[in-house]
Amino acid sequence: MINFHPDNALLAAYAADTLPLSMTLAVAIHVEFCPTCARRVADLERQLAESVLIADRVLPEEEHLFDDMLSYILEQPSITVPVQAEEPKIEIQGQTFWLPRALRHISRQNWQQMGNIGRSRLLLDDQSSGRASLMYLSAGAAVPQHTHRGIELTLPLTGVFRDELGEYIPGDFVLRDAKVAHQPQSRDGCLCFALLDAPVQFTQGLPRLLNGFGDLLY
Repeated sequence: MINFHPDNALLAAYAADTLPLSMTLAVAIHVEFCPTCARRVADLERQLAESVLIADRVLPEEEHLFDDMLSYILEQPSITVPVQAEEPKIEIQGQTFWLPRALRHISRQNWQQMGNIGRSRLLLDDQSSGRASLMYLSAGAAVPQHTHRGIELTLPLTGVFRDELGEYIPGDFVLRDAKVAHQPQSRDGCLCFALLDAPVQFTQGLPRLLNGFGDLLY
């Protein structure tokens, strides 16, 4: 069962379409996995629609104009619009993974491999709101212990990872900030959507030497 969810403010902003693209993708992925948040978003969208209708209430003498317009639209012949084929799955290290709908039309960079951790940055043209990537932890992989200069959002798509604070399954919306130092790891392998708005800060061992190159790694 999914245990980690976006807060009400994030869901409301998503329903109102006021989030940056990177966070919109994150919430859309979670909502695809989580029926509870999907219902909450549907309720928020309905409330927004009702508020718009109340604000733009039609005067009685104008109602026939809308009736005529609706009749005209319904009388038009249907048109089939070709849809670009989706890319529903990707292959990593000989394994096939299915992507959530929100990610299927998003362009990506080639995979970069650092030991048993791989990353493919998503090309969102959304620099002001952080950098989003697909991240793959091979079986037994562990990210060096680190904290954050900003926020780090990790959302498992396939597989499970854990850190000092718990275990996370597909759909969990795991948001961390500078208060948290942790070491994510996966026993059997895990594909995640990851979002950072600043470089991480490694806190132990040799990886600390990489902190000076944080802008290149993030």
